[in-house]
Amino acid sequence: MSRERAAPPGGWTIYAVRFLTYSTWGVLYPFFTVWLLDQDSFSTADCGLITGAAVLANRLGSLAFVRVLPPGSERASIIGSQLVMAAAAGLMCAMALLPVGSLIAWMLVSGIFGLAGSLATLAQLTLIVHQFGPEETRRAFSYENVALNAAGGLAPFVSSLAYAATGRYYVLAPIGFAVLAGLLATRLATGRVPVRETPGKAPDPAVLPRGMGALLGVNFLTHITYAQFYGVFAAYASPSLGARSVGLLFAFASVAIVVTQALVTRLCREAREPALIVGANLALGAGTILLVAPQGGMALMLLAVLAITIGEMLYGPVYQTLAVAVAGGRTSLAVGALTFVWGLAESLAVAAGLWLIGAGLGAATFLIGGGAALAVVVIVAVMHRSFAAMANTPVPVPAARRTADSTS
Repeated sequence: MSRERAAPPGGWTIYAVRFLTYSTWGVLYPFFTVWLLDQDSFSTADCGLITGAAVLANRLGSLAFVRVLPPGSERASIIGSQLVMAAAAGLMCAMALLPVGSLIAWMLVSGIFGLAGSLATLAQLTLIVHQFGPEETRRAFSYENVALNAAGGLAPFVSSLAYAATGRYYVLAPIGFAVLAGLLATRLATGRVPVRETPGKAPDPAVLPRGMGALLGVNFLTHITYAQFYGVFAAYASPSLGARSVGLLFAFASVAIVVTQALVTRLCREAREPALIVGANLALGAGTILLVAPQGGMALMLLAVLAITIGEMLYGPVYQTLAVAVAGGRTSLAVGALTFVWGLAESLAVAAGLWLIGAGLGAATFLIGGGAALAVVVIVAVMHRSFAAMANTPVPVPAARRTADSTS
């Protein structure tokens, strides 16, 4: 493999920034509710509302920025989002020390923290797209998935250490990651504005292009399945396996993606997108159904997590690649719509799954998740030509190309 091929599209800097910005969010979220309860200012239900405001804003806020993120402003948006997240973390610490007992004020600041994280995600994914040509799209998003999972594996561990060591000042933990991300982001290349192949009236950036509806539909169903492991499984399996074993399964998933994502992408580079979607959802669905039986032991659960991990490594880059292609240069719309639907599916699936567990019907949530993956397989099989056509949608050529390792 040549040295140029070994480097990811757009160079390493954007992926390092992606790692740090997700860590800014991930280092607070795991113990945020527990920390709030420690302050003795709110009930458990109120603490849930404060945390929920951050989660919903983080998951569902992307579309809010589609119209207000001008092409070429991605670097400034990343830096600004990290400044806002750092300021929000500092403000929440001050509110706890004073203390401030207004639930609305806490929900507002918490929501701002989550919303800034959503802007960071949108800006980074948009900038990644603008760093390379259409032929490198899937590979670039594979590296992005590696950065995301590396942060997802490390940040909760750092979060636990910060919570144990800092007490009332735990909420300041995101500031270090935010500062590092902002400083590193200054080295990023500014985004390039794509040039349309044919002159004419620019399409409305808030109107979904043809084919996007079907893609968002299967993305929604896939993330219903995805959420079963990442959002529901811990509550369901901890009584059987223990919290430590469940944590090891999450760590195994993150490490597997970091280590093997590039290899999986390379092995599948000749495969067509419809086949990859079908294969991903078959693996994801099979693994999710196996999660029904944690009493089967760690060997069975490791097999389930391996299948889920393989599915995630396949579908993530493919959905992002298709969204960018179908959007015809409207990258912010593609990324915003995709992440919005992902967040909506995850939120609904986790809420429904936890309710089913509370009602003594925990196995049903994983069967529903497996059924959602099977539905994607059927949809893509029936609409095979439509999904194949999405992959062949011409993408506007950027006004200027940069070398793979450009960071300035």
